[in-house]
Amino acid sequence: MKRIILINICILLIASTLWRCSEEGHRPHGADNTTPGKVTFIAKRDFPGGTIIWFEPPTDANLLYIKAVYTDNRNIIREVKVSYVLDSLVVNGFGKAGNHTVELFAVNRSENVSEGISVEISPQTPPVQLIFPTLDAHVDYGGIKVTYENTERAEISLNVTVYDELFKRMAYRESFFTSQPSGTYSFRGYKNEFTIFGVYIEDRWGNLSDTLFFEGTPIPDEYLNKDNFRIFKITGDADFNQYAFVATQMWNEIWNSQFDCGHTALFPLPHYLTIDLGVNVKLSRFKLYQRAGLELYKHGNPKIFNVYGIKNIHDLPPYDPEDRCAGWTLLKECLSFKPSGLPIGQTTTEDIEFQIKGEDFEFDPDNLFEIRYIRFEFLENWEMQNCTVVGELSFWGELLNNE
Repeated sequence: MKRIILINICILLIASTLWRCSEEGHRPHGADNTTPGKVTFIAKRDFPGGTIIWFEPPTDANLLYIKAVYTDNRNIIREVKVSYVLDSLVVNGFGKAGNHTVELFAVNRSENVSEGISVEISPQTPPVQLIFPTLDAHVDYGGIKVTYENTERAEISLNVTVYDELFKRMAYRESFFTSQPSGTYSFRGYKNEFTIFGVYIEDRWGNLSDTLFFEGTPIPDEYLNKDNFRIFKITGDADFNQYAFVATQMWNEIWNSQFDCGHTALFPLPHYLTIDLGVNVKLSRFKLYQRAGLELYKHGNPKIFNVYGIKNIHDLPPYDPEDRCAGWTLLKECLSFKPSGLPIGQTTTEDIEFQIKGEDFEFDPDNLFEIRYIRFEFLENWEMQNCTVVGELSFWGELLNNE
């Protein structure tokens, strides 16, 4: 009986010890109640929308990080944490220029927080306010075209609203995200009817600019049915059915793929491609989607090329190998754009998203021609290869009498 009692007592002691260890296990390793020393302010530099603060951390052995706490102009409390091995931090997200107070704290591995020190900052006019005066917008093919200047290369969105007749108010429609120093972007898909538009800027902290309002009627911009497209082979044209790829993959509504494209054999550029669109049209624009995946902005993806058109293919003069576009009307000289500007083989998320949407090439609205056949002259690709690859082609325009 005594042995049983002793065993039970031992079990209780072990369980009690394990419970205490379990409870203590929730505390940081080496936990104590010692408050770390204060941070020492060194210097600051205000910039548009924020401030860089330099400091000297305390010399506590178990120091973990430095924390900045501040309230922005919308009364949102924000925190910034940086490792104790750094000597500076950035506070930003301010939507207006003005004076603010930042509290700096040192925090150790036991999550003990030091006494704070106050730093007075004066963020300059933020990017959303700097960009707004540069905004310009006007009606375009199927929508509106917006231009902007973003000298700080801030991460922003251009946001479009339209007047909703049902609810009698402006309603949000769509956004375009960018950090480019300047640019132009077209918002498409709007009807050829009188519309009131609004454009405003938003940064990644939710700060908003004023809204630019304007009104107008988008130019007709009808999507061409790809079921009508056919290769029209002219002497000297390239064959885009090489290496198990098929030319019709260039208009099968599949893009952002490495294995769905038209592909030529290897021979010196220029390469030519002629397509019968199947309808008479005044083309407004087209999109060329690159071969994606590991080949994006590489290999035979077109970089420099010309686009020609003609209404009646029988009006062409006899084929001349010295002038392979004789009789064609030059519609546009094209240069492919890479948002990041990085070298071959390096791409960013912005590059990928830009190509997923398709690279838009517009024709001059004051110089539109009625055509049925379109001809591409590929002069240079992104990796200077002796081949041409095209992921997908899409066309828009004003359909004419096709009876």
